[in-house]
Amino acid sequence: MSFFSRDELVNTGLPARRASMLLFAIENRTAQLAEQDARDAAVYLTYANAQTREQDFFAALARGRERDVSVTIQQIERYAAQWKTLLPETSDAKLNAALADLVSKKYKFTRAEIPNVRAALQLDDVGTQHAFQTIFNKSLDTCYAPQLDSVARVRFAWARFASRLENLPPFWLAFFLTMPGAAGLLALPIALARVGLVGGLALLLAFALLNMFTVAALAEATARGGVTRLGLGWLGQLVQEYLGGAGSIFLTIILALNNFFVLVIFFLGVSGTLQDATNLPMAVWMLALFGVCVFFLSRGSLNSTIASTLLIIFVALFLLVLIPLFALPHFQMANLARAAFLALDFASAQFAFSILLTTYFSHLLVATYAPVVIRRDASARSWIWGSAAAIFGFLLIASFWLVLLNGALAPDSIANAPGTILAPLAERAGGIVLWLGSLLVILSLGLATVQIALGLYYMVQERLPAPRAGSLFSNPRARFLISILPMFGVFALAEWLAFTGAGSFASLLGVLGAFALPLLSGIFPVLLFAATRRKGEFVPRGTPLFFGNLFLLGAVYFLFVGIIFVYGFFIFQDSLARVLILAVGIATLVVTLMMLQRGAFAARLVLLVEKEERTARVSRIAIVENGHAARAQVELEYATRAENFHATRHEFLWQGLRALRVRVDASPARTVKLWGMRFTPEGARQGINARVEIQNGTQVEKYEWNETRAETNVTRDAGAFDAMLMFDEKEKLT
Repeated sequence: MSFFSRDELVNTGLPARRASMLLFAIENRTAQLAEQDARDAAVYLTYANAQTREQDFFAALARGRERDVSVTIQQIERYAAQWKTLLPETSDAKLNAALADLVSKKYKFTRAEIPNVRAALQLDDVGTQHAFQTIFNKSLDTCYAPQLDSVARVRFAWARFASRLENLPPFWLAFFLTMPGAAGLLALPIALARVGLVGGLALLLAFALLNMFTVAALAEATARGGVTRLGLGWLGQLVQEYLGGAGSIFLTIILALNNFFVLVIFFLGVSGTLQDATNLPMAVWMLALFGVCVFFLSRGSLNSTIASTLLIIFVALFLLVLIPLFALPHFQMANLARAAFLALDFASAQFAFSILLTTYFSHLLVATYAPVVIRRDASARSWIWGSAAAIFGFLLIASFWLVLLNGALAPDSIANAPGTILAPLAERAGGIVLWLGSLLVILSLGLATVQIALGLYYMVQERLPAPRAGSLFSNPRARFLISILPMFGVFALAEWLAFTGAGSFASLLGVLGAFALPLLSGIFPVLLFAATRRKGEFVPRGTPLFFGNLFLLGAVYFLFVGIIFVYGFFIFQDSLARVLILAVGIATLVVTLMMLQRGAFAARLVLLVEKEERTARVSRIAIVENGHAARAQVELEYATRAENFHATRHEFLWQGLRALRVRVDASPARTVKLWGMRFTPEGARQGINARVEIQNGTQVEKYEWNETRAETNVTRDAGAFDAMLMFDEKEKLT
């Protein structure tokens, strides 16, 4: 949706009218960018609800033609580089002066606080200052306030700090955004207490290497897949696109179960830690946490940004390094020697395996933040290696915890801890550990609890029937109450477990590792990696080629499948639990066979056309086959000329383009995907209006593309493949 064209903005009426239209457009663009930041940080937002939010947002902007758009001067300053493209290409001193006057009447700022706005509007230029003096008969300096109140200064300081955070190098942005949470680490020393320090460190290293591989595999899959790379979908859409409907349904069920039980576990972890720190009962803290979750569910979002997320991560990492340092004064080599080698029993090892899977679990973060980082590094090298490096960084932190705590605490006091490791450490090092631990739990587990609650809420929302006049589901309040029913179940189960003592934080995390985490951290990443290396739309430059070795992928896949069956046959003693775990294992094998039969791992040829209307205005065509760049004969037909070339990827100007033809010689790929993507000046992604003709063997197939859907999938006959895209007048004129 485009509210004003550049011509409308810069060639309409007197400077005052043009400036008024421009300011409104600038505020619209700023509001959209702020909304995009909030969506980027929404870890568990589902695709359908993200589309709904985007549609609601653009509808609000459309209504904004009659009323003001709510943005702040700090946001206008922060996004100046993005809205600057709305200004005329040739500087207009009178227009800049009129804009400066309008902005100063609406917002309050000092000269020093808006360097980006000053640069965009050339307010330091002598010509602009002279134009302002001529038009308004006063100095441009009168636009600036002499000073700001403390609230405004804090807002400007946060805006500058947030800008620095979000401008981190792509590698470090990937590193911090995909850093695993503290949940597994708080239970890790307890899980490894019966394994021994040497064995525990060896397991830490082994599982770190395993998860580095699966995280890198999933990061590459998100970089190859257009739905995640471009922010068009999340993990569910990635699975639907490359593994098919059976895999998508299976993933949805596993995610729903995972979210439900993770919420129960986090309710216990957060409330238990706060009970130890404050002596208030767990029931009270659970009720408070439930109220916080319902509050944010009623708002539909945390309204966090990438910058606020990074700040929370930095504080949590600081606490993860600080808390174990309180064990140093009590460190004894005798404790370390006793903990070094212990008799390893099977049950202890399996419990440790479950917690280790939880400790390094960052795969849902990897599935979320791909577009944020790849937007800054199109090669995806920083994204892939930064995500893998986050696992290695967490290995160092976890090893630090393990060594210090085993040196300060006796093995039995660790092994018998009823909740997290914070309680026995506090008994030894003092109550400050519980207070710092409470802050860590609130920042890490508490934030994750709200995010997961939002994810569960959105999953229910997607499954509800569409609103119809007179039906229960047409009432927003009724839809909301139905959507939060799982939260009542979470609250009730957590309260019951706390009251009966039927499960501790650490033991329940171990149970979760029996079925959900092997699928989410191992099986699905490997399957997606294999599928996108054959069917992906993009070719990143990140992981080594040997990562795609079938024997390596098969070994990792069957290792995680084996973990599920080992739990089902040997670990769980309850008959019902055994049946459920074994059912998950059998379902995994069955769904994988269905994927194989339906061609999930077959080679595919992809022809991608990108129409760029943003800053660069350079459109592209890319040809990818079996995960590699492929050469094709391309012909561009303009009104007065034609261009012919052989290329794997080519940039061109769209203006005046009538048709685009691509011819690919014989190849082993038997499926073809044609995809047209238009990037509007506002940054929205739409389809391209076009008529598509495909010469497929002896047949000619015709399709219509529009703004809603510009994608065609065909089964290819043997021989050359020829596709012609003919564009509507509306596309040719823009």
